Amino acid sequence: MPTTQTSKYSLLAGAVLFTLSSMALANNESNPVSIPMMDNAQVCADFTDDMPAVLNYFTRATEEQVIEFYQQQFDDAIFQERKRGRLTLTYQRANQMMRVVISQQNNKRQVDVIVEQVQE
Repeated sequence: MPTTQTSKYSLLAGAVLFTLSSMALANNESNPVSIPMMDNAQVCADFTDDMPAVLNYFTRATEEQVIEFYQQQFDDAIFQERKRGRLTLTYQRANQMMRVVISQQNNKRQVDVIVEQVQE
């Protein structure tokens, strides 16, 4: 009978450990980040499972069209800078900072969108 008693305790201990580990994983689950992109986007990289989130794509839209699209999504940029042919637009909404980097690549535009949590 001692083996039956030990077996019951092992089974109970395993169930408790499984429940605790499932609860821990549920608390640490990543929340996918939704980053808007243009309709004709050709996605190259999509790392939006967690923060910081990154989306990289190519589009045939003009730079002005890309700027207008993100203004509609995020309102007006709080900062804008052009360096080495790349335009970086910075937006902030609630506790998120969004950077949109637009660069010319042959006859297309490369768009990189980075979303980060803002520390309060």
